[in-house]
Amino acid sequence: MKNIVLYYLRFFAKLSLFINKPKIIGITGSVGKSSARNVIYAILKDHFKVKMIKEGNSETGIPLGILGLNPGNYQITDWIKIIILSPFKIFYLNGIKILIIEMGVDSPFPPKNMDYLLTVVKPDISVVLNAYPVHSEQFDVMINNKVRVDQRVELVTRKIAEEKAKIITKAEPEVGIYNSDNLYIKDQISDTKATSQGSKLLSFGEDKKNDVYYGNFDVNLKKSSFELIFPNLRSKKVNIEIKGYFLPEKYQEIFSAGFLVGLSLGLDIEDINKGLVKNFFLPKGRSSIFQGINNSIVIDSSYNASRAAMSTFIETTSYLAKKEKRPLVILMGDMRELGKESENEHKIIAESVKKSADYFFCVGKLTKKYVLPEIKNGRWFKNSVELGQYLKTSLPYHSVVLVKGSQNTIFLEETIKFILKNKEDEKKLCRQNNFWLSQKNKFFQGV
Repeated sequence: MKNIVLYYLRFFAKLSLFINKPKIIGITGSVGKSSARNVIYAILKDHFKVKMIKEGNSETGIPLGILGLNPGNYQITDWIKIIILSPFKIFYLNGIKILIIEMGVDSPFPPKNMDYLLTVVKPDISVVLNAYPVHSEQFDVMINNKVRVDQRVELVTRKIAEEKAKIITKAEPEVGIYNSDNLYIKDQISDTKATSQGSKLLSFGEDKKNDVYYGNFDVNLKKSSFELIFPNLRSKKVNIEIKGYFLPEKYQEIFSAGFLVGLSLGLDIEDINKGLVKNFFLPKGRSSIFQGINNSIVIDSSYNASRAAMSTFIETTSYLAKKEKRPLVILMGDMRELGKESENEHKIIAESVKKSADYFFCVGKLTKKYVLPEIKNGRWFKNSVELGQYLKTSLPYHSVVLVKGSQNTIFLEETIKFILKNKEDEKKLCRQNNFWLSQKNKFFQGV
């Protein structure tokens, strides 16, 4: 029955794309897809009639987004409504010139792989941000169990990169944009015959041979500042200043990808930068800054977590805390769906925490098992609510608080509610709609 619904949605989504003919920008990667989507939207919105799919990057989320349908609370009645409405929503994209789509890959097997997503939509411009061992559990079955842990991580990451890179190597877009610093992705793109079949490849990274490379970076409590350099445009430098968000240095990748998309669509650098700074925003739970109790600063990145994202956030918050002469508090939840790589990935993060954190508090079985034993004076809590109740009376004064963890049964946004200075900021946290609040209420009552 599930497959029938998938094929039904795919049929009407493809029909909609055929009728409305928007230019499609597809984005994939292990980390940063939603941020890149929002960056590209900010750059383009003042110049084109553009739409982005805000909810969903999966085999169901993409066709539902194309048809403008909301799955509601995922109840059977919601799906019946979707089935009835799908034929009447094929003109939802009428007049849209550019459609921005995240394309998430959670498995090497259909329908959660890139091959299946490309049967729904083939991008005209493809962006590959990176490949890391995220959602690696589903890729474990492709690796021999006798392989050593370090070799396993390497092989799994290569398999993930191979799947994600298909957005260029198999889709054969007009333009393929990729991160040359991520060697797993670079190897896949270098081996492809996409260029001989008409795709124009553009790269970003630290090497000055890229179409855009990185200059200076700085962050403080008011803004994040980045410098990008374009060697093919007479080494033109662009200074980007984003206020109100705590953005790690790795956002250079995301901004670079956005600039290359804009240039591919005929915009000039000044207009791209102007649109980015004017229109930029991030989804809730990603790099937001809040005033906390006890004169603290809360950096909310509670939406999700992976080793790559966790590492860069710890590094950058450590820099900020030292710069501002504040203690660093790290609130960490499990990094989920890592399969046999869970132990190794968490122990790597434990080393970063040990070097950086003045105080460490964690939630989840994996942090308790693999991270906490490595941290002196760290403390584990049964769930996020219990951690929040403790911090309400015990949060270190004048601290910088980094909050990061996976979503499934972790929900660190519920911890943040206890340490916000302004209660009205609760509505700015992730997963606060009726569906998620109901799910979390059931979870915390059952714990």
